[in-house]
Amino acid sequence: MNKEELFEFLDSWIQQDKAKDGFKPINGYQLHAYMLGLGFHLKWYLSEKDFIAIAKELDFDLEDGQADKILFTYGDQNVELELYSQE
Repeated sequence: MNKEELFEFLDSWIQQDKAKDGFKPINGYQLHAYMLGLGFHLKWYLSEKDFIAIAKELDFDLEDGQADKILFTYGDQNVELELYSQE
């Protein structure tokens, strides 16, 4: 996964291409997730190599705070990327 692929998916998920006059329809899956709780996050577990690569693309400082998670908001969607640890 790279930044371009991630943002392409997020644009599709939040239906950015269907936005008109500042409004857009809500994705049915997104609606169901929000019905369970507004704290819904899209989350991916990434290998160390992929996690470090996308952290660099997103200008995320791995030395600052929690170095195994990247949390951000894209549009109205909460997104979490986490380092997958095979302990």
